[in-house]
Amino acid sequence: MLQRAGKGLCVLLAGTGIAIADEGGISSSELELDGTGDIGGIAQWQVKEHPQPEPGDWQSLVSRTGENQRISRHLGLETAAGISWLPKTVAPEASHPPGAASDRWVSADGNWQLERKLRQSETAYRLELSIELSRLGNSRLPASNVAPLRLLLGPGLGERPMEGLGIATSLYSYVEPVIRIGDSTERIELSEPGQSPTVPLRAATGETWFGLNSRYFAILLEPASETGINEVEFRLAVSPHPERLPDRYLPSLAVDLEVPQLSPGESARWQFEIFSGPKSRAALAGGPDASDYTGVLFHSLWRWMRGLSFGLLRVLEWLYAIAHSWGIAICLLAVLVRILLYPFARWALSSQQKFSDVQRRIQPEMARIKAKYKGGKQSERILKLYEKHGVSPLAGLKPLLIVLIQIPVFVALFHVLGQAFELRQASFLWMESLSEPDRLFAFGVELPFFGAYFNLLPVLMAISTLITIKLSPAPASSDADSRRQNIFLGLMALTFFLLFYPFPSGMVLYWTIANALHIVQARITRPKEVEPDAS
Repeated sequence: MLQRAGKGLCVLLAGTGIAIADEGGISSSELELDGTGDIGGIAQWQVKEHPQPEPGDWQSLVSRTGENQRISRHLGLETAAGISWLPKTVAPEASHPPGAASDRWVSADGNWQLERKLRQSETAYRLELSIELSRLGNSRLPASNVAPLRLLLGPGLGERPMEGLGIATSLYSYVEPVIRIGDSTERIELSEPGQSPTVPLRAATGETWFGLNSRYFAILLEPASETGINEVEFRLAVSPHPERLPDRYLPSLAVDLEVPQLSPGESARWQFEIFSGPKSRAALAGGPDASDYTGVLFHSLWRWMRGLSFGLLRVLEWLYAIAHSWGIAICLLAVLVRILLYPFARWALSSQQKFSDVQRRIQPEMARIKAKYKGGKQSERILKLYEKHGVSPLAGLKPLLIVLIQIPVFVALFHVLGQAFELRQASFLWMESLSEPDRLFAFGVELPFFGAYFNLLPVLMAISTLITIKLSPAPASSDADSRRQNIFLGLMALTFFLLFYPFPSGMVLYWTIANALHIVQARITRPKEVEPDAS
């Protein structure tokens, strides 16, 4: 039986029931939908990566098993009242116009007629969906005898696991349910099949939409003003096939259409706007008169960090318009950030140089204090020594402030390069995609953590980070201190290498270029007579 949550509409698990055949389709420059009479929804649903005249491949949003058997039931309709539905032939003169498709069914007992209409919107990647249930005029059933309906979405979104990326597999390939209520967009966490979190909705129409999204594509449903919503419930579906996808790729939902009491000759209608396409900023925004779905981008970030991410994406787009290469645009972004930070960086490096000079002068006295005093008395004497020469013991950490200031940019850039559709197929040098690891060559075997590929950029980034720190070392008072410093720097470089190894190559490229610029700046601002400590 259908679960009820009051009047209106709620989203439930796409469960069992009698599915309605889906016939007809839509074909345009950016969308291809074809029912082909299959039971349970759209059999073929493809979106163009870029609308014409730009080049682009077609991406299927229908999940299939290894046997190529369809799992997804997007826009399928079903009942749980035991009503059988038969397709109703539409007369040729009633055929739908270009860019539209309609299907009509009648119940086997002749009491009900169901019609589903799809029409392509004037805005790219948008569809208008209308579902109408009519009680036929010759029906003699009581007015309260109605047929509950479900509109299905999922399981899955055509996404499959990416092989050979080791620990980063789930970072680059996923399908998740998402919901927007008011000005808040939330990802629905589903960890186990059968789990069904419920989100109550209290937002006005135009502020609520929900659906499924992968890293680069989405199907989102926004109900029209006359379609009320009470709550949304999501679950993971489980493919019964032996060559099934992992459960985490199969989130599913169903819209439970609450049918009012209908007298003979009356009908009920539900309307939705559907976005199905790439998660590019331009496609999601749609234009001044279209619904804005950009809330699906960077939604896990704080508002100010999300604004920074959109700002970086805009700057990257401007730089790309100049350079015609996303890789060069990322390098130019690193240069631009370095120029903006140059006054602060120059002050920090100058302070570091002065601190290093003081350190060298007081090193003999520092050694005597360490040899003569222990514990708190030693610390007290060292602090007085620094105070005598007018410096703070923490002055040597000032260059690290440059790194700390760049961390918000780094985090925002991580999300931009990890989610921005514009970078999906952006190649640079040996990198096939700046939104994935650079994969210089294959190991020939898949290793734990590292996967099946060797990534060169994390190595270069770790080395450049090590050089950056070595250019401003804290003077060692003894050989033992020098050895400890070198061990610490080696461990830090190894940590950076492991941390950045699975990250998108565009982000590692940015950090490597930023390090290289820091090295150049440090060499330029360093006095010529002062050589870097080689210990």
